[in-house]
Amino acid sequence: MKRAVTMGNFDGCHLGHQALFRTLKAVAEVNGLQPTVISFEPHSNYVLRGPGDPLLLTTTEEKREFIESFGLEFLVLPFTHEMAKLPFDEFVRTELIEKRNVASMFFGHDHCFGAGGKGNYETITEAFPELSTQMLSIVLHKGERVSSSAVRNALLNGDVDRAQTYLGRPYRLSGTVVVGKRLGHTIGFPTANVEVGQYKFLPKSGVYVASARLSDGRIFRSVVNIGTQPTTPGTHNLAVEAYLLDFNEDIYGQHLALDLLAFLRPEKKFASIEDLVRQIGMDADTAKNYNGNHWAE
Repeated sequence: MKRAVTMGNFDGCHLGHQALFRTLKAVAEVNGLQPTVISFEPHSNYVLRGPGDPLLLTTTEEKREFIESFGLEFLVLPFTHEMAKLPFDEFVRTELIEKRNVASMFFGHDHCFGAGGKGNYETITEAFPELSTQMLSIVLHKGERVSSSAVRNALLNGDVDRAQTYLGRPYRLSGTVVVGKRLGHTIGFPTANVEVGQYKFLPKSGVYVASARLSDGRIFRSVVNIGTQPTTPGTHNLAVEAYLLDFNEDIYGQHLALDLLAFLRPEKKFASIEDLVRQIGMDADTAKNYNGNHWAE
């Protein structure tokens, strides 16, 4: 089956990307094509500039899950230095038309690729008249361009509401539950230490209300701490810890997804463990009463 594709990094899968996905799917279905998102992995800038630049809003698996939820095929295209040097016409001919049976291409308003960034909507439309091509206009929110950078800036300030507006969904941190300091078990608030991806973008350090989804699909309200745990003894490495309300099971080794709903407070070093326990109890009560975008009385 011939494919209609869009390709890029799609970090965050924000509203701008989603507009592209919806158009791709609608047009592909009308024309009997397989709607496909081709994602460069690793992020192309990791090859061109170095790993970790930028930190990722979505890991490959988070991206896959979200894109496939649109009913789109998700293909990973390994990005290398050799690929970056390919002239755009050679790339389109060999990687898309010949190898992946591409008949139609969809572009974001500023997307370009190939050696020197010379492959874009105009040059490809001219070089490959046999391809059907379409370019989408820029997506704005209240006059501001929706972009991965805008999401990162919001999260740096702990503004998860603003980030959610750009993403169309809560910001997600996900990974495997690993053994941490286990202090929470001794103070009555057992936490799940989530090992997120190495280059995953972490928002402002502090305490958040979140929705926690287990690998079996169950969902629990939770309190998430992102930070260095300054009150606890021992080392103070940056960690993501979640206290799931009304939950007491062993989930080590399982996958846990945390959707951040609201910022509660900055991280703080307390005078004693007793003060920390008291505050966690207050945070849990607040999280339990959180309802959408307002706080229950």
